[in-house]
Amino acid sequence: MCGGSPSSPTIVYSGPSGDDIARNEQALAQYQSQMQEQQSAFQSQLQAQIDKANQETADLEKRYQNEASAAAAAAAGQQTQAYAINAAQSEAPEAAQTTAAIAKKKKPRSNLRISRAALPASEGSGLNIGV
Repeated sequence: MCGGSPSSPTIVYSGPSGDDIARNEQALAQYQSQMQEQQSAFQSQLQAQIDKANQETADLEKRYQNEASAAAAAAAGQQTQAYAINAAQSEAPEAAQTTAAIAKKKKPRSNLRISRAALPASEGSGLNIGV
C-alpha cells in the first residue's frame, strides 16, 4: 500500500480578464443603442402607415357619404316622376320553350292470341292453352 496522507486538489478560479469584461460591456452597450435606433425607426414607420390608413379611411367615408346623398337625391327624383307603362304582345323567339297538349302514345298491337276454345283444366295439368 501506499503510505501517505491524501491531499485535496487545488482549485484555482480564473475568470475573464478586465479587458474581456470591458469588451463585453462595450458590445452590450452598442447592441442596446442599435436596438433603440431600430425600434424608433420601426415606430416612426408604423405611425406613418397608421396615419396614411386613417387618411384613406376618412377619404373613403367622405366619398361614401357623397355617393349616398347623390343616390338618395336620385331616388327622390325618380319617385316624383310618373311611371311609363307599356304593354304589347310580341312573337315568341325561336329558342323559346313552349308547351303542347298531352297526346296519347301509339302502342304497337300485340301478336299474342289466347284461344277461347281451350281445353278445360284438369287437376295437375297446369295451364291449358289451346294451340
